[in-house]
Amino acid sequence: MDTNILVLSFTEQSKAFQAFSELRERAADQKLVVINEAVVERDTAGNLTVHDNWANGSSGEQVLNGTLLGSLVGLLLGPLGVLLGASMGALVGSSLSVEDAAIRKSLLAQIASVIPVGTTAVIATVQEYVPQVVDDLAASLGASLVLRRPIEAVEREVLVQQKAQAAAAAEAERVLVQQHSTEWHERISEWQKQVSTSLHNLKNRITGG
Repeated sequence: MDTNILVLSFTEQSKAFQAFSELRERAADQKLVVINEAVVERDTAGNLTVHDNWANGSSGEQVLNGTLLGSLVGLLLGPLGVLLGASMGALVGSSLSVEDAAIRKSLLAQIASVIPVGTTAVIATVQEYVPQVVDDLAASLGASLVLRRPIEAVEREVLVQQKAQAAAAAEAERVLVQQHSTEWHERISEWQKQVSTSLHNLKNRITGG
């Protein structure tokens, strides 16, 4: 049994919600195992909105906390995900295929690529006996795109992206602190000059110089 991250993208939002439910119906029939899943939509500005989450029999905003899927969705919701998603806007209405995403260098970019502007997608962590079950479901609902990636590869990608973002944030903070230090150093030097000038003027008044 393979554990994969799946993305099923739809131009009709209702079809995405149907897939969201039917994946679990297939699981009830013991055709696959759904670990967790989410429904996301990308608007015309390239921003993602999470409409629903499910994990361990529960739904709601918090159920993906601490999970790989939660981390993945979090990255897609962030600035990098928006940038990647917005770049795909021109592909809406054109011929879309998995190959369009496969040419992207990173897995995060590939995943973002199959959720272009104007689409709603189901992102799920699924254990599959055979891929045909999900492929048939996607075909029956008219999915625009289907992406399947091994969970191990996605986990590595997420960790790399999180470390990169943390490093970028640390560098930005260092530069900001340095700028503040430089600015305050300049201000202190200017204040010191003002004090020296004031003392000099006071001395002249006292001595009559």
